Parts: sequence; structure tokens; C-alpha cells
Amino acid sequence: MKLVKKISLLATTILAITDLSYAAVPETEYELKQVVIVSRHGLRAPLTEGADLLINATPYKWPKWDTTGGFLTAKGGALETYMGHYFNDWFAQHNLVQKNTCPTDEQYYIYTNIVPRTIATGQFFTVGAFPGCDKIKYHHLADLAGQDPIFFQAINDNSKEYVTKAVAEIESFINDQNLASSYAKLEEVIDYKNSHDCKVDKQCSLAKLPNKVNLIYGEESSIDGPIHTAFWMIDAFMLQDYEGFPTSQVAWGKIKFDKDWITLAKIRNAYIDAAYLQPMVVNQTIKPMLSHLNTLMPLQQSPDQAKITVLVGHDTTVGPIIRAMGFEDYNLPGQYEKTPIGGKIVFQRWNDKTTGQDLLKVEYVYQSTKQLRNLEKLTLNNPPQRVTLSLNGCQIDANGFCPWVDFKKVLNNLVK
Repeated sequence: MKLVKKISLLATTILAITDLSYAAVPETEYELKQVVIVSRHGLRAPLTEGADLLINATPYKWPKWDTTGGFLTAKGGALETYMGHYFNDWFAQHNLVQKNTCPTDEQYYIYTNIVPRTIATGQFFTVGAFPGCDKIKYHHLADLAGQDPIFFQAINDNSKEYVTKAVAEIESFINDQNLASSYAKLEEVIDYKNSHDCKVDKQCSLAKLPNKVNLIYGEESSIDGPIHTAFWMIDAFMLQDYEGFPTSQVAWGKIKFDKDWITLAKIRNAYIDAAYLQPMVVNQTIKPMLSHLNTLMPLQQSPDQAKITVLVGHDTTVGPIIRAMGFEDYNLPGQYEKTPIGGKIVFQRWNDKTTGQDLLKVEYVYQSTKQLRNLEKLTLNNPPQRVTLSLNGCQIDANGFCPWVDFKKVLNNLVK
């Protein structure tokens, strides 16, 4: 595969300037036995080119990108390579795989959604984690024009009762978010009063425009209206910042303070929560993924079970897993997004050597906005951010561990 070889060459170049040292394996009473990583794709170009929805909302011109909208950028590939390199050091530190060796099919399995940015993310992560290992197999749905049910979270109940109740639930959530100050800040940033929407269509207040929830059988949940428009604009600003645009060009130089990012991010996070994470939607649409995870993490680890599994999807993969499984609310220091670019849920099976009991630990591993913008090399001495997650129904101890059997009870109940 020519693409894989080119990516491998880039990864080799990047790693050549990276400090390859890593901390010695600590003497511990716990042994890492298995890791399942669910990742959002890496840094992509925004979907602003030719998007009338966004063009008409501001008199300013959206900046040009070298990368086609929706595709992984070159920097996105480099960031994911660094993340892969860090994980390789972490795997080796805990003897999950040997350093400077290529994993077998029984040791490493990677499966991605079929869109180009998820496939590319998986490839960059893998060549960062295992540089020079060109024989690693990459897996995804064969039909690249189809929809992978593991990642495509389609509404599967077309009853009038379901749709009515689910729409009401989403609308109620949006109404409770108190987004007026966030919309006001966004209107200031985009100079909304001088936009086509305001001057021609006489729509001069985002907060006063209605939102329309769309729950269509066989399709993913979506919302039309100001929360959707705002989501895409704020998403574009964040991507500009991650990509390293000069600060004078990020949001046309109109976002100057951390508090402004926090105010705007409230809308972005609220849209994901409203469209994908409300109970009546998420509890049914994420089931195929949860069933897949249940298969990947059996009660007893089998000899042919991959030690490392990586699944690459979207924020609409990571967020629903966290919500549907019942993880407690969390904060990600150094980030404005709840499900940031390249962020990963890392499910870990540890074995207590004293009792023989398997334990679960779940961490959110991600790059801070600073690490993304500055293209920081990630090592054990300069790691990505790691936040331990707590799962309802699986009480964690001081080390972040909970009994694996309790975790399986939670997961089994979700996929019944």
C-alpha cells in the first residue's frame, strides 16, 4: 500500500527527531494484560468551503486551507504519529509489547470507520506506535460507500411515540442550556449584524432563531438551526487554532482570551450533547458499538484476544460511549472540548498479581490545546493529558481500578 509506505516514511522522519527514551518499568503488584482504545480522528480541515450556512453568517471571508474540508491535515498526521509513539513507550513500559518489535496479528488489531480521516488517523497512529512495521493489517468495512453500523449511529425506532418523546427530550435540554451569552459572543466574533443573514434575511439574533430536531429512521440524529450553525463555526475556529494559524487569523483575531473560548465552547459541547447524547437517542444508537466492545473485552481473556485493539471513529463515537455506559461527568484540563480532536478512551485490563483478580481502569488520553497548537512531541516525560474516568456501577479505588466482573455486569446489561 503506497499510502501506508508514505505515512511510514513520514513517521520515521518525525521519530528521528524525537527523544526515544522512556521510563523504566516500575515494580508493581499489577500487570497490564489488555488495552482497548476508542479514538476520535485526528486534526482535520473544517467544512467551511462553499458552505452557505457559514458564509452567509459573517461578512468576513473564511480562510483557505491546504487540505480539503473534512480530511486529515499533514499536521494532524504528525500529531497522531506522536500520540502513537507515546503509546508505544507506554505499552513497552508495562511489558504489553516489546520495544522496537513489530506486533503480530494476535497482539495488535486496528479497526476504523470508512471515512478518509478515520482511516488516515489509524494509519498515522499505527506507524507512530510501530514504525517500520509495514505488514500490519488495517481493517475497516470493505464497502467504502456504505455505512458501518458500529460507527454509524442510526435511529432505529420510527414509531410516532418514540420520535415525539425523543424530540421533546432534546428540545428541553437545549432550552435549559442558557446559551444567550455564548450566542452574543459568537455574534460579536463573526460580526453577525453585518452578515447576509442579518442585512438581507433580517435574521439578526442567533438566540431568537428556532432549532429543528431531526430524528429520521435509518439516519443519524441531527439539529437544524442556530445551535448547528454555531457548532460548525466554533469548530472551525478551534481547528484553526490547533492547526497553528497566526492568532491574528484565528477567528479573524476576535478571540483573545481563555474565557472567550470557554464561552464559545459551551455551544459546541451543547450541540454534541443535544444531538447525540440524550438518553432516548444514545441508549439505542450506540448499542452496536457497545456490543462490539463487549465482545472485545470478555470476562476471561482468551489467548487469541488481541492485547491491543484500536477503534477510530468520531466525537460522535467517543461521547455516546461515555454517556451510555454511565461514566460520571469529567473535566479535561487544558481543553475546551469534551471530546477533543485525537482524544482516546483507553480501557485497560490489569491483573492483581496477589489476588489473581482482573481489574478495569479507564482513562481519557488527549492532547491539550497547547500541545496540539505547538505540535509537541509526546514522551513518557512529556505525556499527553490523562484523566481517570469513573464508571457508575463499578466503584474505583484510589488507583482508579474497579473489579472487571463489575464492569462486565454493567456492559452486559447495556447490550441486552
